[in-house]
Amino acid sequence: MRILIVEDDPMVRSINVGFIKKIGKAYIIYEAADVPSAVKILEQESIDLILLDVYLGKAKGPELLKWLRETHRKAEVILITADNSVETIEESFKLGAIDYLIKPFSFNRFEEAVAKASVRIERLKHKGTFGQADIDAMIQAGNKEASYEKGMNVMTYQVVEEALLAAQVPLTAQDVADKTHLARVTVRRYLEQMVQAGIANETLSYGKIGRPQKHYMMKKEV
Repeated sequence: MRILIVEDDPMVRSINVGFIKKIGKAYIIYEAADVPSAVKILEQESIDLILLDVYLGKAKGPELLKWLRETHRKAEVILITADNSVETIEESFKLGAIDYLIKPFSFNRFEEAVAKASVRIERLKHKGTFGQADIDAMIQAGNKEASYEKGMNVMTYQVVEEALLAAQVPLTAQDVADKTHLARVTVRRYLEQMVQAGIANETLSYGKIGRPQKHYMMKKEV
């Protein structure tokens, strides 16, 4: 995955680069300190994900978001900023941002945002259209918070859920962990919750040796 970091503060930009590398995947990272530099990179490279600050000198992050939509570029955008004003947040989401991180944020929250974006990017690459079941599941994803167990994170739940929704075959917890960049023990907990909630199926696969493996798949009708 190709990631562009648009941040005018060199120290913050360095922290974001370090966080991406800490996730442990072979991401290709590009950096820009302002909107014109970001536009130049976007015109030359195929970027999958943009980590975008709001305050960037003379121009603001949402201006780059607006340019992306006007030029029909499909890069996903996560806002990373100290700006927590209602106006900026609403404008960013209206222009298609998929997440909004307010500085300072934890590595875990950063990792979850990138993982969610990764699943979304892969899903759209491999599936050009959605069926009604896909759309219904996406809508219902926003209405499940009340059913989460204590200590479960909404963002992590949705990341795991989207990985199952994108799969064409049953997946093991390790399969989902590989796709979402989350720990297998964490993934397994969320998968088991989905089974208990009745939105996913669990099956056992018996090999010649060792314990049977559990496989999970989202139900067609939820």
